[in-house]
Amino acid sequence: MKNKFIYIYLLGLLSVWGCTSEDSSPMEELPKAAFTATPSDENPNYIVLDNQSTGTSIMSSWKFKEDGPFVRGSQGMDTTYYPNEGTYKITLYTGNNAGVDTVSQDIVIEQRDPDLPPIGGDAFLLLGDFEDGNVGDWNAWGQDVSVVSNPGASAANPSDLVLKMTQTEPWQNSAVRSIPQVTPFATKIVVDVYFEVAGELKLQIESDFNTGYFQAVPAGEWVTLEYNLEGEVDPAKEYPWILFQGNTAGSYYIDNIKYYALDIGGNNGTVYGDFEDEQVGDWNAWDQAVSVAANPAADAVNSSNFALMMTQADPFSASAVRNGQIVGVAADKITVDVYFEQAGSLKLQLESDFDTGYFLDVEPGKWVTLEYDLNGQIDGSKEYPWVVIQGNTAGNYYVDNITYYEQ
Repeated sequence: MKNKFIYIYLLGLLSVWGCTSEDSSPMEELPKAAFTATPSDENPNYIVLDNQSTGTSIMSSWKFKEDGPFVRGSQGMDTTYYPNEGTYKITLYTGNNAGVDTVSQDIVIEQRDPDLPPIGGDAFLLLGDFEDGNVGDWNAWGQDVSVVSNPGASAANPSDLVLKMTQTEPWQNSAVRSIPQVTPFATKIVVDVYFEVAGELKLQIESDFNTGYFQAVPAGEWVTLEYNLEGEVDPAKEYPWILFQGNTAGSYYIDNIKYYALDIGGNNGTVYGDFEDEQVGDWNAWDQAVSVAANPAADAVNSSNFALMMTQADPFSASAVRNGQIVGVAADKITVDVYFEQAGSLKLQLESDFDTGYFLDVEPGKWVTLEYDLNGQIDGSKEYPWVVIQGNTAGNYYVDNITYYEQ
């Protein structure tokens, strides 16, 4: 039954590839699937595949993982990439109108790609150090929150400026960042805190205020608190903000707020989409066609197995949208890998006003990495409700490895 299914599938592929019974010859040679898989000399996490199949007018398709999709292959060299250690089953399907054949190999990857940042390493997203004198994305629902001079600079926190909350009752005032930052990849949040009166600082990430994480704070000195979030974030729940509350009357101060997560890359970049789990995640297209598809042309620029695909009949008719105030005043840049079937430009839209936006040209038929410079472009008085990515060509286009950087 399994062989019958494979035969039917490959016949379907052959029809898609343009082979018909009129094209076939009665003397076609039965296909024989064969390939070698060799780690690249430059990086052993890249596997070089040499399709050595034989037969007349054959077509080939790969599965790079046992549960992965079918990917059309060449009749020569291909490359696949495995960023993490493990054993992966590669299967080659080869067929023509005379029949089909298949062969598999198990590939052992010995280590996580050394070019990637270490998991649980020191890469983080800095959410506030306040040295520019601005509160940035932090507020207190209309209550008093301001940037002031450090009340007790020390080796624990020598910063010049910090965020100050003033309250007459415990829990009365909060430092709130109303941006859905926390994901199941989160490992910890670290913050420096100074209390005038000994008490506790609560970290609140869920909308339900019966939840939260509490840590004790002494009086009159800076301490660094580390809130462990590894395994604490439920993908089925909403995490609409990061919120700090003190349980003492009087003023308290926070500074150097750092968010650590497994999907944060080097140089403090946060990956908001690599799609290797084959899920669109938080990306949508306002009910238009957006899906995860096999990489149309894996290469050195983007060797991922999967990417986000938009299909549109007219320029700018389909977008990749991630709702949420991701971009803050400290934004440095957004980078994205893009593949166009036709030459055009890719627009990055951050404001709700669609007369704004940033355009970069894209060459067709290959992956390119675009870098949108946001340094000094973000106005703290405006709203930035989303990240929208739009292509100005009809047909399919693909985006991947969408990464946000702050200064």
